[in-house]
Amino acid sequence: MASTFSTRLKIELIGSGEQSNSWGNTTNNNFSQSIEQSIAGVYTKNLGASSSPYVLTTNNGPQTQANNEARQAAIVFTGHASDFIVQFPAVEKLYFLRNASSSNKITARLGGSGNTFVINPGRNVFISTDGTNWYEIQTQGSDWLTKTGNYTAFAGDKIFVNTSGGAVTITLPATAAVGDEIRFNDVANNFDTHNLTVARNSHKIDGQTSDLTVATEGAGFALVYSGATYGWKLLEK
Repeated sequence: MASTFSTRLKIELIGSGEQSNSWGNTTNNNFSQSIEQSIAGVYTKNLGASSSPYVLTTNNGPQTQANNEARQAAIVFTGHASDFIVQFPAVEKLYFLRNASSSNKITARLGGSGNTFVINPGRNVFISTDGTNWYEIQTQGSDWLTKTGNYTAFAGDKIFVNTSGGAVTITLPATAAVGDEIRFNDVANNFDTHNLTVARNSHKIDGQTSDLTVATEGAGFALVYSGATYGWKLLEK
């Protein structure tokens, strides 16, 4: 009976009585490539020459990392000049994923039209899938960002705003989900001299249809999105 391959990791399963005098090589390759990659493989995928959606490779048996990208334990996505969809096989798996872009999102999609998980720029996520849905196990937001000029924020951003050189406008994301948070801090104690403006970007802020101006020296606060009725709400006042 010929070899078959496991559903999740595409490990070669030698058929009964097959590969006489060579089964050891297949077994060693399964350990050194298939199993090692799925437990400890860290793979960098440059999406610069690819089009969205990009389908991760899933070739059977022992393969190079490039020939079975979906098997890797960790994948770092780089090179995408716009928001990008990456298609994962719809099978059970754990992943550590990093979006190395500073400005563009990665959407991890199961199969051609399945459940999706958005990875914001500069974020690391530890997620699992049962083949139908993604489940967030642990996430790590980006480090605190320092901004001295205008910037469009992403959900989860933690921003040191330095207005020493003049007023700064931070624009909230165009789309928001309930529970999204963004944090702000007056790192140079200058908001009273040069204000911070938080531009609402079509969403309400504290129930109001106007931008938020912060003129308090040393201010530190967070906004959490509550939904369309009240919009972004202040966590600290």
